[in-house]
Amino acid sequence: MAQVPLRDGEQLNVIRLGRGKPVVLLHGFGSRGSHWIPNVLPYTHQFEFFLPDLRGFGRSHHANLDNLDVFETYANDVQDLLDHFQLDDVVLGGVSTGAYTCLTYNQVHGFDRIGKYLNIEHGANSAHCPGKANGIFGAQQAELFQRFEELLQLAREAGNDVGYWQLPTEIRERFRDTVSLIYCIAMYRGLTQRVIELAARYAEPLLTRHMMPVEKWQTYLNVMQAFMHGRDTRQTLSAIQVPTTLMMGRQSRYFSLESQQELADHIPHARVVIFDKAGHAPMVDQPIKFQREFGRFLKSGD
Repeated sequence: MAQVPLRDGEQLNVIRLGRGKPVVLLHGFGSRGSHWIPNVLPYTHQFEFFLPDLRGFGRSHHANLDNLDVFETYANDVQDLLDHFQLDDVVLGGVSTGAYTCLTYNQVHGFDRIGKYLNIEHGANSAHCPGKANGIFGAQQAELFQRFEELLQLAREAGNDVGYWQLPTEIRERFRDTVSLIYCIAMYRGLTQRVIELAARYAEPLLTRHMMPVEKWQTYLNVMQAFMHGRDTRQTLSAIQVPTTLMMGRQSRYFSLESQQELADHIPHARVVIFDKAGHAPMVDQPIKFQREFGRFLKSGD
């Protein structure tokens, strides 16, 4: 574990594993850096992995996101991580929220310090572009964004000083069920979805203690709001001149193949890998194929 000092005085928790060429991997919403460990362990003799907990998640849960541009802040945090460890020619990868952070990093800082890029399940913008349903959640975007907006309003009414377990039961359960829904629609297999639903309902104290801390529960709403606002990264995609792998789930209810193919249309050196029996989380739905393709990505060009 390492604590990386950030430009605004906050700190970022980072797991550091292995030795060799540096690899920075960013997790998705409601996750943490440690969730990459099963994927990276077979390669720790060839690569040095840096697995940060993004602000609001894991051991970086308490780092401030209030009144900040969430994804630009995340991008700056990545730059601070590279500066702290003096990293260049970095293999960079991200899934979902982590991938959007990488695309924003390219938009804000460029990929001069990046040698190779892995984008898992995120398009160029979380909000729909005019006349297109190419943002997050596809045809369900309006419905889910409405749920996010209602939660934001309830949070404003409750006040920032109210603890999660002191929230009125109805508000807490709406928050819990919305996060559970985000997880469920990420999965392709019905059994996995059912397990998530049951865990959220009957093991909430355990989950909030070990997976999604809720001491600053409002920070999750900050991230939801950032997705609602969107950030169009299309204009800077052509600047990604490094070898790029785009991993997509054919059954994804987050981003259609068409919306993710926009990345391949603009990134000059992009290779597309499609997981036919996976949704938004190919490492869960098709773990064997994912691990094979992940290893292929790491070793490509070496």
